[in-house]
Amino acid sequence: MSSSTTLPTTEFWKCFVCRSIFPSLQQLIGHCRQQHTDMPFVCDLCGRAIKYLRNFKQHQMVHSGEKPHECQDCGKAFAQRNNLRRHERIHAENPFYCRA
Repeated sequence: MSSSTTLPTTEFWKCFVCRSIFPSLQQLIGHCRQQHTDMPFVCDLCGRAIKYLRNFKQHQMVHSGEKPHECQDCGKAFAQRNNLRRHERIHAENPFYCRA
């Protein structure tokens, strides 16, 4: 085998619930929909199975990069409101914070 020849890489997908491994994302999604029926929402991008629609929508923001919650003091944006609230305490607890 020459040094310019590369071996094909094999990518595996792991179930976030039971840790089973699958050779394709489609097989992982099928597994989640069949085996983990208590988690009806399955991400088409990473295969993560999620129980509640609200949590599924929050998870989708990981892939989209959407950050709709913006700090009014400094402009930093967050995907989840609770992370914004935690961040806002920096401004409230440390009003003399140097932004330079």
